[in-house]
Amino acid sequence: MFSRLARVIKSWLGFFISYAEDPEVMLQESIEEMRNTLPKLNQILVTTRATEIRLEQDLLEAQRKERSLVASIKTALAEGSPEARRLAEDDAATLQQVRLEVQSTTEQLEAAKNAFENAKLSVEDIKEKLRARIEQSRKAIAESKKAEVMRSAANALAELDTYGTAATTDKYLDQIRQKVAESKASVEVATGGLDTERI
Repeated sequence: MFSRLARVIKSWLGFFISYAEDPEVMLQESIEEMRNTLPKLNQILVTTRATEIRLEQDLLEAQRKERSLVASIKTALAEGSPEARRLAEDDAATLQQVRLEVQSTTEQLEAAKNAFENAKLSVEDIKEKLRARIEQSRKAIAESKKAEVMRSAANALAELDTYGTAATTDKYLDQIRQKVAESKASVEVATGGLDTERI
């Protein structure tokens, strides 16, 4: 009993292994993996572009602060009072920090723009290669199916050539005669030997 169960399990394992080794199945899985890679590539573009957008916003904010501080300093200097001069000096120190921030953000933005452009080129190149491989895999699957059909047709033609059309017809006629004989025998056994020719 256990040996029969072991044979069944072995045959199932053999079936699954042969199914897993099927080139068509492997190509289909490869196509699916490549399709799943495309969104990941898009995510790279989204991330690099998001960094660029954030830096653009930071730069605009820093430039707005710079303009505001310059206007505040001019206003304070125009007023001329000692309190206004002290405010202008404080604003001047802050302005110096803001200008450093503007310069740093501008450099980061340039680097982010270059990174995004390079990522775009790289991702488009990789996508193009993936699409070409997907198409190549699809063609290979179609050719494999076509070859299987051709092999089946060749086997059928070889059988016809080997046995001939008459032999094939005789083979099926013999099968039909055998079924008729078995049916008559069943009726004869069931009826206890009645004449089956009348039936």
